[in-house]
Amino acid sequence: MRLLFIILFLSILSLGGGMCYAAPEVDFQVYTSSYAYNSENTHWEQTRTTLTYFENFTEAVFDIKFNEFIDLRIGASLLLPFTFEFPDNVRVFPIITSRIGNKDVSLRIGTLTGGHNLPATIRDPLMDMTPVVRSTNTNILIPDSTESYKYGDKMTHGYYEYGASVEWFKGGKGEVYMNWQMLHTERHRERFDVGLIHSFDFVSDIFTPYIALHYWHNGGHEYPLPAGTPAITENYVGGIGINSKWLTILYMASYNFVDRDNEGAVFGHGLYMRGTIPVKNWFEIEPLVFVSGWYLNHDHIFISVEGDPFFRMPFYAGINIKKGFQFDNGISLSFGFINGVFLTEDNEVGTRFDQTISLNFIYRIPVTKR
Repeated sequence: MRLLFIILFLSILSLGGGMCYAAPEVDFQVYTSSYAYNSENTHWEQTRTTLTYFENFTEAVFDIKFNEFIDLRIGASLLLPFTFEFPDNVRVFPIITSRIGNKDVSLRIGTLTGGHNLPATIRDPLMDMTPVVRSTNTNILIPDSTESYKYGDKMTHGYYEYGASVEWFKGGKGEVYMNWQMLHTERHRERFDVGLIHSFDFVSDIFTPYIALHYWHNGGHEYPLPAGTPAITENYVGGIGINSKWLTILYMASYNFVDRDNEGAVFGHGLYMRGTIPVKNWFEIEPLVFVSGWYLNHDHIFISVEGDPFFRMPFYAGINIKKGFQFDNGISLSFGFINGVFLTEDNEVGTRFDQTISLNFIYRIPVTKR
């Protein structure tokens, strides 16, 4: 990683060595997002902890562009959640992002927003909406222990991540990032995840070759562990195949260590297929299916800690319906219906009927003269 940063720094110096520096350009931006997500499914104790989420966050930031290579974003976001796990108190997320880069490569350090180019089998889209999907040990994605969490603990939101990201735009589009999700305290372990993604988007807009690796870590050494808590829990997930907005065909594989020091890993794999079908200008239909390697070997269970939990089932098939509206005055509105059926390991049939609505508003004004 150190070598990568050195190469990035030298490449930008070589490109920008002859430029003239002018006064920075400053813009002020307000962004508000309100959304609701409701789940209606059977076997919910095997999938979600909470079935209904309501949240609103409003951020105000200054974007400072020093030149074509360097810029800074600074501000804050107020978050008002209404969920089962945490009370509906206001939380504040600081936003500080430094970026240095050119048309080929970019380094960001600080607040990372908006998720990553990862399929739902690796990263649950709901994580962009609520911070509690991946936070508590009552969620079955994380092993039971005596760890405890408080609402005021420092933890990332999902939409707001904190860490570093290197992106490149030559030979395709890719990213390697690290997101520090939670600090180690006397009550719970630290948590972070690392991702490596590359999309060969120059090959085809539809049949886009794609590869992704994701590592999730829950551990820490700064404090004694709460009694009954595993020292280290780890999750490795990878996908390779085709992935674009219009078509996804990925072979998925995972290794999950509930207690790395005392238990062996659980290996899992499966095939994930998804497509997007526009119906005129009315809406989009998204059919999808996931078939686990559990049918070949019952010891093989695909587990992605941060993925959509329905893909941990041996079989899942769904048809999602989505519609978005984009208005000229910076307002966007979107609806979604996430529908599916799945089979449990006991061959029981389950159903899923989720609904989501999101209303976003963005307002941007220049502060300095151009």
